[in-house]
Amino acid sequence: MTEPEHPLPSPETPADPDTSADPGVRPEAGAAEGPEPPGGPDAFSVVLGNATLLGLGYLLVRRPRRALAAAGAALALVALIALFPHVTAWRVLLGLVWAGTVVHAWWLTRRPGGTPAPAPGGAAPPRWRTRVLTGSCVLLVALAWLRLDAWAITRDAGAAHTAGDCDRALASLRWLLPAHGIAHGPAADRGVQQRQACELLAAALSDPDPSSAAEKLERYLSGPGALWDGAGPERAELLLGTVVARAREQEAAGEALGGHGPAVAAVEDAFTQLARTLEDAPGQSGRVGAVAESFLSSLDGMAPCRAREIDGWLLAQDWEDPALARVMEPQAEQAPVRMFDCAEALASVRPEEGAGAHQEFLAAHPEHPLAARSAESLIATEEYCAHPAAFPAAPAYEGEGPHAMRVSGLDPEEYGFPDSWRAGTVEETVLVVCVQGPERGSFQRTCAYEPGEDQLLLPFSGSTDVDFYASAFTLQAYELRSGEPVEEYTEEIGDPCPEELEYESYFLDIVPGEYDSDYSAADVRGMFDRLMD
Repeated sequence: MTEPEHPLPSPETPADPDTSADPGVRPEAGAAEGPEPPGGPDAFSVVLGNATLLGLGYLLVRRPRRALAAAGAALALVALIALFPHVTAWRVLLGLVWAGTVVHAWWLTRRPGGTPAPAPGGAAPPRWRTRVLTGSCVLLVALAWLRLDAWAITRDAGAAHTAGDCDRALASLRWLLPAHGIAHGPAADRGVQQRQACELLAAALSDPDPSSAAEKLERYLSGPGALWDGAGPERAELLLGTVVARAREQEAAGEALGGHGPAVAAVEDAFTQLARTLEDAPGQSGRVGAVAESFLSSLDGMAPCRAREIDGWLLAQDWEDPALARVMEPQAEQAPVRMFDCAEALASVRPEEGAGAHQEFLAAHPEHPLAARSAESLIATEEYCAHPAAFPAAPAYEGEGPHAMRVSGLDPEEYGFPDSWRAGTVEETVLVVCVQGPERGSFQRTCAYEPGEDQLLLPFSGSTDVDFYASAFTLQAYELRSGEPVEEYTEEIGDPCPEELEYESYFLDIVPGEYDSDYSAADVRGMFDRLMD
């Protein structure tokens, strides 16, 4: 029996598709083999997938549990970084997790059997497609991470900055990189502004020079990144502190009543800053009140003349905000006391300036309990007529006399003024009279005098002619109750040509050619008759 030329393959031997299609063709030795069946995912795609921190590499090698664990750990650390960007430990741990998953993915692809074959009957996608998709995931995750990180950094830094904790804010902002600006430009710009503002604020708070610190805080407040509402009260406190320190330095140098006064401009700047803070940040009312109260209490320990100028400015303001108005209420009671003390201190060393200060006190506080003492001190300076002031508690200048008066310029006791003319206290004083003189008045007459034994005469003369002049006194009278002038006049007194002429001479005893007429106590009292009627 003849065998067939091409026997059929046995069931145990698989048929070669190439040879079964064309029985006349056989493979030649050394001919190129066809492409190998596609295997599992390549190592690059697996490593790149784990670099996304989402565990995509584990999913490519069919390890879903590890993928879930890696993604969960990464997301938990990302959440912690978002909540606490200033904590370095979370960033370090996230870096370790990322490095560990990437290294582990590489190790899995290097193990024999580490990457599974494709499912039976399925064809794996081309490697370029897997790599493009995985790379896109990496870029998207990196972009999302940078945007989230920029938002978290600026949010945490802003919260810390607003609370005045610039150390924490700077600790967060140090992680802000140029890459964050690419992913989230507005947040990065805010972060840069906050960093600059916080650095300036930290420099101001650590500056030992109050003036320099206040200047830095002013620049901080005018900048776009300022967030701390407490900077305004802090700057005001520094400005007020320089005023107090300057006043103490002047007192130590013995300049409590002289030199340059307290910097009212600095006080005005400080309280303007406090008022602005209350407008912009009402929640700072407690801090504003504490700064103002602390400064006002320091005025009690300051030399009264140093505090007087500040008191004058403070009391002249209209404090609308309740926080400042409440603090200023005690000032209305303390300021007059300091004003009086300053006038007393000035009157003891510089009567004219003291009189001016008492005049200001009586004009501002005529009903104050210290007004009587102030009026008494003003009269005692003998400068009342140059600085007249009203004392409403004094009796009025009206009705029949006599009218009790206080006289400056001469001693009423020396000239025998009656008690009814003389006031003992300011509450009894009707008039304050200032006397200027005596000065040479008008010519009265000429009298001839024979010389004495030892006196010298001009040649060929047997007597000496002497011209007599009256003594002139100018009187200014003010009503103490109103401080208004009542009378101002000049009186001339003196009796010429006495029987004997008394005079003083030096070296040579020569009879004077001119002489101011002598006057009596009665003549002096007569000058006041028109005031007593």
